[in-house]
Amino acid sequence: MNVYIICNSKTGFTRRYADWIAEETGGTVMSYEKLGKTGIDAEDIVIFGSRLHAGRIEYLDKIKARLKSHRRFIVFATGGAPNAAAEVHEKIRNMNFTEQERVTIPYFYMQGGLNYERMGMLDRILMKTAAKVMSNKKTLGPEDAGFAKAIRSSYDIASREYIRPLVEYLKASI
Repeated sequence: MNVYIICNSKTGFTRRYADWIAEETGGTVMSYEKLGKTGIDAEDIVIFGSRLHAGRIEYLDKIKARLKSHRRFIVFATGGAPNAAAEVHEKIRNMNFTEQERVTIPYFYMQGGLNYERMGMLDRILMKTAAKVMSNKKTLGPEDAGFAKAIRSSYDIASREYIRPLVEYLKASI
């Protein structure tokens, strides 16, 4: 039985987490694009990591369809929302997983940050537009104010501590 960490990383945060998970578990990291060229057995453990994009875990539906017969499948998502934002993470979980999948697929969130320099042009335009809209609002609630501040510029708050729950889950289930 092998551990594969498949990641989709646009700005580097997801890849960094995948590498950290591999160091802790002895797993092999591969990019989402190379998944079709590998022979992953149904008994292998597959950990899929991707960024959040408008509340969706990018490529999750495609990977779930590809690995539907897989018994050991774990998902993690990275984004700029604080790890402590439990309501936000519950919404993300509900948007990305069916009721049955919420029971059968372990899901973890890891706060990463924002990297305008490595973003694609469309994502950069969308984020900068959102920042401008937020700055033009006369009054902002605490959540909106925090969001507006967070998207003004690039930042990196990734931390190895965020992989702990996933690593502990994995070690307990092997």
